[in-house]
Amino acid sequence: MLVDERDTAMADTALDPNRKTLRPKLFWFNLGLTVAVMVVLVANIVPLPFVFMVGSAIALLVNFPKIKEQGEQLIAHAPSIVAVVSMVMAAAVLTGVLKGTGMVEAMSAWLVQIIPTSMGPFMAVITGVLSIPMTFFMSNDAFYFGVLPFLSETAGHYGISAAEMARASITGQPFHLQSPLVPAILLLVSLAKVDLGDHHKKVLWRTAVVSLVMLGVGMLTGAIGIG
Repeated sequence: MLVDERDTAMADTALDPNRKTLRPKLFWFNLGLTVAVMVVLVANIVPLPFVFMVGSAIALLVNFPKIKEQGEQLIAHAPSIVAVVSMVMAAAVLTGVLKGTGMVEAMSAWLVQIIPTSMGPFMAVITGVLSIPMTFFMSNDAFYFGVLPFLSETAGHYGISAAEMARASITGQPFHLQSPLVPAILLLVSLAKVDLGDHHKKVLWRTAVVSLVMLGVGMLTGAIGIG
């Protein structure tokens, strides 16, 4: 593939086509190593941390045989790693506090209490709307195992099936994927050298629209019914 050297859009990034760390002669080796790591991950043969540790060590030794070069690469990626790990640990603490203190169960019971009886037939729609902010501020496990069962039990009294509640509850996933509780988004913004706040300013309202459109389409097609 021909690369226009005048194109500076990716300059000084991990995707810079002219970066010094490129190893075109090792393309097939790196591809094979990547495939091997993915196969071992999916097969779940050994603990995941060991897979990444061994894979990273092999890639580092082969691509950068000199100790000085290895040190430079570790230093170059250290800021991203430290930032992401710190944010992931902070997110884990928040999730642990919400779950361990019983706050999730209390929030679920409170939600059921404040929803008027007249709104009972619309529980699936209400759940879809609630899934947008709630899966952003708490983990999927907390919402789907802590909050959704309470809402589903209440919805059952109005003739709304658990399947409909499940369909409605996943409409908030586009919004959830932008949450700081999702390690992948932390890694991506770090690699792209974008502030998470700036990312949210441009993306959150768009993902909210996508979630609402999904909910609307579900209602129009009957996948998410009204009791």
